[in-house]
Amino acid sequence: MPRELVTIQIGQCGIQLGSRFWDLALKEHALYSKKPIYDDSLSSFFRNVDMRDSKNPTELRVGDGRGAIRTLKARSVLVDMEEGVINKALGGPLGELFDQRQLIRDVSGSGNNWAHGHMLYGKQYDAQILEAVRRAAEACESP
Repeated sequence: MPRELVTIQIGQCGIQLGSRFWDLALKEHALYSKKPIYDDSLSSFFRNVDMRDSKNPTELRVGDGRGAIRTLKARSVLVDMEEGVINKALGGPLGELFDQRQLIRDVSGSGNNWAHGHMLYGKQYDAQILEAVRRAAEACESP
């Protein structure tokens, strides 16, 4: 039975560290698993999604651990009030890993002032952030 990990990447630092983490997770899996299969180790960090019907993507379960990889989506929620940071991550080589429904962003930013971000944006976006985290957790197979 897989044990999944959902990351919550907050702010510029969190998103940049998270992007590096996802890159290393993919490289390490490729180093040990020569076949492009969706197995327990990969399912710990990623969802396997069939995107052929883009309006209604289908979650593919691990099953017997020999299923093909369709489209990997990171088990992650990205939060930043300056959309440029998230846009940079999405425009990079791993941009396809992030589910658009799991991105919470604004345009003005907090100017590296966490207190301002907490007091202003925290209250404004708390329900949206909790909903994104709930969705990510519910997509996991672990009880």
